[in-house]
Amino acid sequence: MYRRFLPLIATLVVLACVSAIVAFAASRGNDHSAGAVEASPSATALARGTDAPAASELASATPDPTVEPTPEPTVAPTEAPPPPPPTRAPTPRPTAPPDPNALSISGRVTDQTGAGYGGVCVTIGPPIRCATTSAANGTYYVSLDSAPPGIAWDVRYLVGGVVKVERLGVIVSGPVVLNVVVPR
Repeated sequence: MYRRFLPLIATLVVLACVSAIVAFAASRGNDHSAGAVEASPSATALARGTDAPAASELASATPDPTVEPTPEPTVAPTEAPPPPPPTRAPTPRPTAPPDPNALSISGRVTDQTGAGYGGVCVTIGPPIRCATTSAANGTYYVSLDSAPPGIAWDVRYLVGGVVKVERLGVIVSGPVVLNVVVPR
């Protein structure tokens, strides 16, 4: 019955703890003696069971109230430093054209009419994640240079996160061309 109120109760407990910590920290911040309780000379004498000190002793122990603390020098506000000059972004290096003899899977994705189908996610391998996306004309290229030759790969073509076409167990020992038709 009370389970539905548990998150609310837990939140209130956390807020109560946080406000208690803040209140404690604030009271500690107002104590300028950093936690030490400073007793007056007469209170110290009474606690020891001796007579209270004379007024002349108290006067010498009490700071002179006419002496004002020196104010800290104020710093005049300064203007913000000028922004740094704009820097030019480095120009990207042109990507190397695909090596026609490298381990790779490439091809063209088209729809039923034969028109290029852009934006299709092409996944390679057992883990399903987009290795590339087909260009506006439907072409795609995936380099597998870091993989050893002769491995079988599962190639899937996804539209909107849904697998539309699968080519399972594609063995890549060199450049492989896979042209597929993905229904719209």
